[in-house]
Amino acid sequence: MRQDKQAARLPGLPAMRSAGSGRDLCDEEAAMQKLTLDTDGNPEVSSGPVPSCSDAEVLLKARACVLSRRGVADAGDTPVSAANGRHLSLGRCFTGIIEKAGGRVEALAPGDRVVAFHTDGGFAEYHSVPAYHVVKLPMGISFEEGAIAALMPTVLNGMECAQVKGRSVFISGAGTTGLLSTQIARISGAATVIAADLHAKRLQRARDAGADTVINVSTEDAQRRVMDQTGGMGVDVCLECAGNESSFFQCAAMLRPGGKLVVLKPVTRSVSIEMQAWSERSLQLIMGREQPFETAYLLERGLKLVGIGAVRLRPLLSHVFPVHRIAEALELIDGHPNLAVEVALIRA
Repeated sequence: MRQDKQAARLPGLPAMRSAGSGRDLCDEEAAMQKLTLDTDGNPEVSSGPVPSCSDAEVLLKARACVLSRRGVADAGDTPVSAANGRHLSLGRCFTGIIEKAGGRVEALAPGDRVVAFHTDGGFAEYHSVPAYHVVKLPMGISFEEGAIAALMPTVLNGMECAQVKGRSVFISGAGTTGLLSTQIARISGAATVIAADLHAKRLQRARDAGADTVINVSTEDAQRRVMDQTGGMGVDVCLECAGNESSFFQCAAMLRPGGKLVVLKPVTRSVSIEMQAWSERSLQLIMGREQPFETAYLLERGLKLVGIGAVRLRPLLSHVFPVHRIAEALELIDGHPNLAVEVALIRA
């Protein structure tokens, strides 16, 4: 994608008045711009009215979102075909400020800084979101850091199921999910944390996050390294954070008898396992993703960990771009995964 061509398609966003300016943002005359990706994965700007706000919703002015790779949807990281006419996902969640709260919303009020989750992946200036898809963002956490926090519920849920205290843990993938897992495994009392990835810079971040050992799978035999470190037995827990088939099977091979494989980033295609072999080794397969009704509670738990300094989000944020530089941000994510960990877009 040519960056100069895309930049030309993204005009500056017009100034808009807030709810406190004397103009009703839900007025049909009020207009906003929405930034999405078209079916080819290119940035696309559309315009329309500011959404209405029902009694059970809040109207948010968006401030930051984190980007996913093009061609990958935010819901389960499932590829989206251009043939189905759908827009590709722009991000997994966003942060913002409440402009208006519906009449039946009691715990949230205009002016609150919040994280919105289970959204449609677009990055409009304003969003109308069900109140139960929103949690407050503590003052000490920036909007761009808060946008990363949407991954924490799955990591916390998976870690709780894994029961890593006093156990050896192997983490496959040192992207955002893997780096969060490294930190949470460490504060959960894991005896040993081993992280593996293809990229040296990500592995350095994993070491900084608390990994005892890092393995560059592009130059090393990860299974041999793990077996050498565990006396040939394997690890107690494997956290699959890469989201691909080869990583899944490698994790299974590294487990000791009775070990647990926890999937934190879903594999995008069907995977077949040999039930007899798993049964003979008494392996356990755990899907870490939380259910929708659990997300808010787990996200609040995660933000508390960030607030007390037990988990750090800033080191995961490798790049921050203003919204008009989205073409540059997407080129970075797609073309230089060794440089990019989490990339955020921000609005003024």
